[in-house]
This record gives sequence, structure tokens and C-alpha cells, in this order.
Amino acid sequence: MCSSWDCVSMTMSNDGELVGECRRTMRLLEMLRRTHYELVQENGQRRLTAPEVARGERQRGKGAEVFLGRLPRDCYEDELMPLLEQVGRLLELRLMLDFSGSTRGYAFALYEEPRIAREACERLDGHEIRPGHRIGVVKSMDNCRLFFGGVPKTKTKSEFMEELTKILDGITDIYLYPSAYDRNLNRGFIFVEFQDHRAAAMARRKLIPGKVMLWDHEIAVDWADPEPGDPIDEDIMQTVTALFVRNLTLDMPQQKVREIFYRHTNVPILKLKKINHFAFIHYENREAAQTVMDIMQYPGSIVEEQGWEIRWAKPIGASKILERQRYIREAVANSNVQKIEISRSKQGKKRCIKAIEKTQLEDDNVYLAQMKILQNFVQENFDAICTFDCIQVQDVPGYIGKIIIHKDEIIMFEFQGEPMASKHKALSATSLKMYQYLNGANHGTYNILACVILKAFDYFVLYLYVESKAIFTKYFYIRINSILT
Repeated sequence: MCSSWDCVSMTMSNDGELVGECRRTMRLLEMLRRTHYELVQENGQRRLTAPEVARGERQRGKGAEVFLGRLPRDCYEDELMPLLEQVGRLLELRLMLDFSGSTRGYAFALYEEPRIAREACERLDGHEIRPGHRIGVVKSMDNCRLFFGGVPKTKTKSEFMEELTKILDGITDIYLYPSAYDRNLNRGFIFVEFQDHRAAAMARRKLIPGKVMLWDHEIAVDWADPEPGDPIDEDIMQTVTALFVRNLTLDMPQQKVREIFYRHTNVPILKLKKINHFAFIHYENREAAQTVMDIMQYPGSIVEEQGWEIRWAKPIGASKILERQRYIREAVANSNVQKIEISRSKQGKKRCIKAIEKTQLEDDNVYLAQMKILQNFVQENFDAICTFDCIQVQDVPGYIGKIIIHKDEIIMFEFQGEPMASKHKALSATSLKMYQYLNGANHGTYNILACVILKAFDYFVLYLYVESKAIFTKYFYIRINSILT
């Protein structure tokens, strides 16, 4: 770390540019004198910090940082700060530098609140900072969470908190997910939340260089993947009326979740949807949802006892919808050689489905695409979910792909493929075979009829399920097998 004068003087490069560098140095010193900001350089970046933040009187807010890209390599704080403060007060500016003292062409600017950061993106993105040179300004991810993999499965949240706070600063929470099969064990990984991005970055820098050992276990540490979708504006989040709950047991019925939440809060539920180990709970208005959130976050609540995680559900933005569509298009495009080839006859009514060359099924993108196509088809036509598994064959070296179609905790159909040389090949071939069964030319009419029957008998089947789970399972097993055979 160096002082403000040392940091400024480091912009000098050689005698040929001495005059320009001296002028820039004088402008930076004048800016520091006028604004009382602090300028320090460390770890390949130079930080210009507001006095109230430098003195610890104000914390860095989350979600209020923007990313500045396509900056000229000789563009420094004296040029950026006046531009950025046209939108609002700047709490911190982090300028990335290379070893020569020139900028790397990008920086991060922190404002007082997310609203100002959004306005900065709207006003400054595409701004012509110099003739013919436009910059890019977008919201920064501001990641405050680290992933710890390979942790002991027998340890609890309190034990992790006690151990990690001995070596790391700024930890605010730890997310630990219980095993789906034994809730006394965790899944072998945790997420550690820090008070801000800087604290998370410092913790990662401290842990990354060497091996990290916890209770004689070697731990892998890295940034947690950011949650998919657009960053949701705070004003939009204030209107959300749905809660997201995770860490539910896989065998817990949807009705049981509804009963538990109503019994502990006495707030009517508008709609509830449970998917695997998590659920979305919708309420009539924000006040009702806030009441439930407050009750469930109170110490000693059922959420704390069961180890559940509850937070506000995030609305799906337009870009998330586009992302889903793009993923489907890419999956289909990447599997052009392997996917089902559909050819229409001159009458345009018959379809022919071909299996592709088996030697190319090893490609990861291919087997993932086949699984995704099958998942989408089952979801759209049967309102059901596919789960995939791979079984190692003992007698003959190889693997067998296994696919289970289930709906509301009930197994509708179970299918196993032929032995293959690898897991990827087994899953890809089984997914393709399953898709051919469900969508084949010889079964197309029956599939359409099955969809109609399933939808028409929804209430009838629900009644059967209430009366007898065995009858319900047998009904779907017979129905699906009649379609496929």
C-alpha cells in the first residue's frame, strides 16, 4: 500500500511523457485537496474513497456498484470522477492498473444507493467520454458469497461459523444444505456470505494461495456462481408477494408445506408450488407475505428448527425468459448431428426420427442437450419431471442409463437403456430412446390422446391419490405403458 502522493507519482512512465504525467499528477493532487478523498493503491488497483467511508463512518452498500468498460488507457480519476458525480455522490472508484501504471481499460464505481447506480447505467452507458470513444456502463455483480467445497458432512452451521470466524473477517451468514437422504448430514459444501464484496475478495485472496484445511479436510474455495437472471431493482423487490423456501425434504407433500405455514402464521396462502426440495408460496398482498416472513425468521421458528432457508422470491425478468429460449436454441443447434432428425414427407404429415452416430455421443454438450430436450417434452406434454441416473453394470463393463418420470412425488414411468461404454453415452442413448418412444411417428397419436386423458382426469386421479397412493401409481403405470407398447 502506498500514500496518495506515491500513488499519483506512479503514473509517471518515462521522460518523453514527463510533461503530460506531471500535469495529470497536479490535477489528481488538486482533486484530492478539493474533495478530501483518499487515494491508495494495492493489489493491482487504485481506490479513490470518500472520506466518510475511509473513516469507517459509512458502510459500502450492496447493489450500488457499476462497472465501467472500454475506458481509454490514459483515462484516470481526474477525468472519471467529474463524469460519475453528474449522477450522484461517489463513495468509491476502483481503477484497475497494469504494472506500467496504465489503466486496464475498466473500473468500478460505487454510489450511495442502488437507485443512483441504475440511473448511472441509463445515463452514462454509451457516453462519448472523448471524441469517437464511447464507454460502457452496466451494473456490477457485486458478489459477496464464496463457495467452500469438500467440507466435512457431519459438521453443523454453528460449527462452521465458529471455525471460519477464527480465520476470516466480515462473515454475515453461512448457507448449509442438508442431505436429501439424511438430514443429519450436509451435502459436502457450504456458501459463506460476507458483509460486502471487498470482505469476500480479501477472504478469497487469503485462502486461495495454498491448501485450505478444515478438520483435516482439504477444502476448495472459489467465488459462488451468481444467481441467474437480471439483478432485481429494490423498488421492484418491494412489491413481491411470494416467498421462496428451500431445504425441504424431498418426500414432504405440497399439502404438508401449506399446512405447516398456515398453522404457524395463520395467514391464508393464495398459491403454493413445491418442486423437489424447495417451494414458492404466494400471498394476497405484500403485507401478508411480510407478516409470514417476520414470523418465520423469528428465533426458534419452525424454519430455524428444520434448517430451512426462506427469502423473497425473485420475479423472472424478460432477459431470463430470453435466456431460456437461447439455451434451448443452443442445445438444439449443438446437437444437430446427434439430435432426432425430423423429415417431412411431401404430404407434410409423416415424420421420420433417426438415431445419430453412436461414436459422437461422448460430447458433453450432446448428452446434456438430449436430456434437456426430453425434460422440456415431458414437462410440456405431461406436466411431469424427469430424473436421470446411471448404473454401473457389474457383469459387463459399462453403464446403463435410467430415467424416471414422476409427478407430485408419484412415479409415472421408469425406463432403463442398454449397456454403454461410458456414463455420458448411456444417458444420451437412453434419453434419445425415451424421446423416440414418447414422440415417435408410431406413437404420436397415442401421445396426444394420453395428454388429453391426463388433463381430463386430473381431478379424478387426484381423488384416487387421496384414496389410495397405490391405485394412483398403478393407474399411471398402466396408462404410460399402454402408450409406449
